[in-house]
Amino acid sequence: MKTNNLLKSRWSFIFAFAAAFILFFNFGASKVLAADSSAITADSSRTINVTGSGEITVTPDIAYLYLGVVTEKLTTMEAQSANSTAMNTIIAAIKKEGIKAEDIKTNDYSINPKYDYDKNTGRSSIVGYTVSNTLKVTVKDIMKVGQVIDIAVKNGANTSNSISFGISDYDTYYNKALLKALSNAQGKAQAISSFLAVKLTTPVKIIENSNGIPNDYPISFNGKLESAASSDSTSIQAGVYKVKADVSLVYQY
Repeated sequence: MKTNNLLKSRWSFIFAFAAAFILFFNFGASKVLAADSSAITADSSRTINVTGSGEITVTPDIAYLYLGVVTEKLTTMEAQSANSTAMNTIIAAIKKEGIKAEDIKTNDYSINPKYDYDKNTGRSSIVGYTVSNTLKVTVKDIMKVGQVIDIAVKNGANTSNSISFGISDYDTYYNKALLKALSNAQGKAQAISSFLAVKLTTPVKIIENSNGIPNDYPISFNGKLESAASSDSTSIQAGVYKVKADVSLVYQY
């Protein structure tokens, strides 16, 4: 009986020692893993995030004109016919000035009834129809903008929504603006790292925030064009075109 009790005591001691050893080992390992995880988190959070912008100023070399004809007649057929005749005349005239067919396209076309309101009866009745047809004309010789407008007016154009300007080789100028944006962002990061006395490495992430798509800058023009009775030609100033780029850089230290 004593022998059995002694054996039981020995096995109980061995089991307890083994359990304690396993528990200690697992606890130590978990502490190491936790420490490693904290280190990784700390390293990944040590970042410098900066943004940069760049801008290139260019003289426009292309223009987009919005020229049209508004016609009012008693019937839709009359309004459409008169409008079509005037528009075909305008197209033929500006083509003679060197505007190619692919640079002329319909931008807007509408037919609307014209109402007359009788204040005595409170009723409105249709007294005619208005047809509006607008062309988008791309002028690739910037010096001809005023001339093309004058020709269009002389041949029946009586409305214009706006004029906008652009540049033909947009990608070249955008890439230059992009380089300026990167340089601007890098300068900011260097200033921050110098202040913090940390070493600046190669950026781990570069994000192009701008889309690189050209924007037309519209210039308001009179809603209606007067008949070209004056001998003075239309003067249009293109001004400057600004190409912009924006980036974000992320550095680790």
